[in-house]
Amino acid sequence: MDKEKDKSKQFVRFVINEDGTHAHHLTNNKRQEKLSKMLRNLLQSSKIRDEAVSTVPDLMQSGPPSLFANLVKDYQGDQDNPFSGATTVKVPNGDSPSSGQIASRFPAPNWGNGTIPMTSAVSNKSLTFAERYGKCQETVGKGTFGVVRVAHKRTQQGVESLYAIKEFKRRPGESDNKYSRRLTSEFCISSSLKHVNIIETLDLLQDAKGDYVEVMEYCSGGDLYTLIIAAGKLEYVEADCFFKQLMRGVNYMHSMGVAHRDLKPENLLLTDRGTLKITDFGNGECFRMAWEKEVHMSGGICGSSPYIAPEEYTSEEFDPRSVDIWACGVIYMAMRTGRHLWRTATQDDEFYVKYLEGRKVKEGYEPIEQIKRSRCRNVIYSILDPVPSRRINGKQILMSEWGREIKCCVEVPAHVKVV
Repeated sequence: MDKEKDKSKQFVRFVINEDGTHAHHLTNNKRQEKLSKMLRNLLQSSKIRDEAVSTVPDLMQSGPPSLFANLVKDYQGDQDNPFSGATTVKVPNGDSPSSGQIASRFPAPNWGNGTIPMTSAVSNKSLTFAERYGKCQETVGKGTFGVVRVAHKRTQQGVESLYAIKEFKRRPGESDNKYSRRLTSEFCISSSLKHVNIIETLDLLQDAKGDYVEVMEYCSGGDLYTLIIAAGKLEYVEADCFFKQLMRGVNYMHSMGVAHRDLKPENLLLTDRGTLKITDFGNGECFRMAWEKEVHMSGGICGSSPYIAPEEYTSEEFDPRSVDIWACGVIYMAMRTGRHLWRTATQDDEFYVKYLEGRKVKEGYEPIEQIKRSRCRNVIYSILDPVPSRRINGKQILMSEWGREIKCCVEVPAHVKVV
């Protein structure tokens, strides 16, 4: 009987052990099944309101949109594309992303299986894709950027290695030169960052037609976006663990002179054991070179609306590090509540205005006040300070009382400088 209990326990998504430590057991396939069922219940039922409320009880409440509501909106906006960002959500008929039907909709390119040599950014050897990284199989993501597939390569010893292969589409009207510069710039940024909480970018390949594909480590735990939707919201121990990993990655990234500019749950991948990895540096900026001390300011609006900092809308230039920190605060609240705090951090958004008003009164802003731990609340308010010059930075977050007391499942090697 005890053996049966132990066996069932290992399939629990998140476990807190008796000694206070915890463990993640993340399976993306099971999550996709749940999301597919949630969409099917919502979109195919004649009792849409009842089905939605029973599936996600707070979906129909008057308040900032839930992450699930956004997923439904994305799906209804493009029913031929059941994907959100780099996230694959199974179509409502229940087909698997790795099934023949889905695979046929996004057939693997010739270079994925054939004998066509590809030019590599990291090697001068003329090798085919299969010789380097094996055979492309299932599609695990699709967005405006292109398609993400999984490549399987088996060694002579029978050990299988998995790689995430990101195929990049050309933007409308984009010249060959601009397309090449955009992709090589993203690769230069992402491949230069070496940290446990940043996705490892292995290679950039170009085929005979001039199209690019990027090779990265594969994360079988899916992304934080679908995890939040499937769970409804995350309890504080799990959310805190992911947040601390996120801040470690962001703090390291900033120490290297790089800002992400598009942090959101969709761009945070997870291993099956809960290691968080920052990915997608398509909007990344180098704000300081290694030999420089001065920070170069950024300008313009980029990213996803709920995560964009207010100064992007009001200032011609701003510190890109503060923009990343703001997004981290919104991500934490999304983990804890399953909702966005607002649609946009602007004066014409009623929820953002309520937040600004809440900061001025003793009662505070209700969604943040629902966090019972004052140490956590204080840091979140400091992260989401609308005045960027007052906003707390990554190192200060990690060194805060709350940051230091967070128990993280991922051990940092002794030689790695965390803060």
